Amino acid sequence: MKRMKLLSLILVGAMSVSMLAACGSSGGDAASGDSASGGAAATADAAPAASADSTGDSASGLQTYDVDAMEISFSTTYQETETGGQIIQYFIDTLSDTTNGAITVNMNWGGTLYDTSGELDGVASGGVDMVALGHMPHTDVLNYLTFPGFAPGGTQAALDYFNDLLFDNADTSALIQAEAEEVGIKYLNVIAGGANAFCASYEFTDLDSLISGSSTFGNMDAAMFEDLGFQVTALAPPDTYDGLQRGLIDSTQMALAPMVAMSWQEVASYWALDGTYTAGNMFTYNLAKWNSLTADQQAAIQQAADATEDYSAGLYDDAIAADMQTVVDATGHEFVEFSDEDVARIWAACFEAKADAAIETCEANGKGDGIITILEEAAKITGYDWSAE
Repeated sequence: MKRMKLLSLILVGAMSVSMLAACGSSGGDAASGDSASGGAAATADAAPAASADSTGDSASGLQTYDVDAMEISFSTTYQETETGGQIIQYFIDTLSDTTNGAITVNMNWGGTLYDTSGELDGVASGGVDMVALGHMPHTDVLNYLTFPGFAPGGTQAALDYFNDLLFDNADTSALIQAEAEEVGIKYLNVIAGGANAFCASYEFTDLDSLISGSSTFGNMDAAMFEDLGFQVTALAPPDTYDGLQRGLIDSTQMALAPMVAMSWQEVASYWALDGTYTAGNMFTYNLAKWNSLTADQQAAIQQAADATEDYSAGLYDDAIAADMQTVVDATGHEFVEFSDEDVARIWAACFEAKADAAIETCEANGKGDGIITILEEAAKITGYDWSAE
């Protein structure tokens, strides 16, 4: 059974410290869901129960399964050495351990089979059994995934936010999973995606000084940052290093991991986490192939996916700490810590901009009522006071 996350306990604790929220993303993230039936939600919400063929616990403490041998074809844009690649390898190892090697995975690393833009078509068509779907490039098809794809309170809270919307809340999961079914896919889990950050070439101490000190803010997401008060110039991530170095822009925001990987700390000395955390990159299975599996095969795969989600949270927390230290070592400056009020302002701008875009996309495809239901739950989870009116 898909684990019920302790959403309320975690988020209440997080909100008592600060009203955090999330905007920005990393990773190498269909049709009329408004009338989804209960059957669609039921198949999405639950992994099959263990049958009499199941055995005891593995060395990892997970249930072991006596299943027929099978191979899963898996495509990912991640390289094996990346954090995302390590997470997928954990899934492979866990699945092998809990099935005594009966279920193996034929991995296609680094986008050798499908790149980010081709992953959805690849898994939906059955060209591959499974992908770690980066959903953001596919919201033109998966319209309900246009809800703000980030969440408050840290890595685990971001996972809990996604799990509530995709699996645990009956109303929102029925919509999202029915849309996925119509495309021919099934979501198994959500994996963590890291923290988001601002960087600037000038010193700042809080959000106001970050905004007032900026003459040109480079980003592709104008609506959110203009609402905060930045003067935004559209600039894609591959061009940002050069833009900062040449003074074409003096500040920007994105997911921390790729910022560090692209060495922006060499050309921007002042940094702050923005209080927002990403998730997504759902382990996604071809629906017809999933339905052809035995109950125990499904249960073993779902258990490994759930365990991998838990593993991803700790791994990304470690990665965030390591990336922050890389920046500090390169710049000689500690990260600025935004106040609760500053983080709340960032989340408000993020939620409003993302909600407006989501409603526009979904209304154009006859899904306006459905996205309102999803956005209302997203606001409730994150403690944000929002209404579609």
